[in-house]
Amino acid sequence: MAGDALLWSGAIAAGASVALLRFAWGQARRSMALNGAGWGLLLLALVLGALAAGAWGMAVVSSVATLAAFVALAQAAIGAPPSKATASNRRANILPQTGEPLRIGGRLLTFLISGPLALIASFLIAMAGRIVADKAGAHEANSNALVLLLMPVVWMILASALLMWPARRTQLVTLAVPGLASAGLLAMSIVR
Repeated sequence: MAGDALLWSGAIAAGASVALLRFAWGQARRSMALNGAGWGLLLLALVLGALAAGAWGMAVVSSVATLAAFVALAQAAIGAPPSKATASNRRANILPQTGEPLRIGGRLLTFLISGPLALIASFLIAMAGRIVADKAGAHEANSNALVLLLMPVVWMILASALLMWPARRTQLVTLAVPGLASAGLLAMSIVR
């Protein structure tokens, strides 16, 4: 029964955190105290959920927070007046203008670096995370789940970072350092 009370408390804290953040963001001036309290309340909700039912409890309180955010955003969208501004006709420079070089090779290299190469690096990082979790005493099922959770998140972070760096050297270093470190950890664990 104590677990149920913790889970309910976490769910209430999750909903209240979204309400507090919505209130804070609606103020004329930014309030660090209100923002901090809102995010702190959300962190408390996650901790309460974890204490109540582990990953399941965290999923429950996260779902409550997501639902509360959906309601707050829907309410704001319904109540917002229609915009009087016209749509922009600005090009995002996706395609070159007539006469400009296509730079197909550079575009293909950017795709390869931020796509398949970042995927390989994220897989290596996720597998290294599994090894670390195993060494820390995590259950095998939790270690395997960590790989499935970590890989897409790391891939997204790597791909986003790679697309922000204009220099190829910086892109390659961003991939190589964590990828090679993780590959080294994997190699050491296989040899032992």
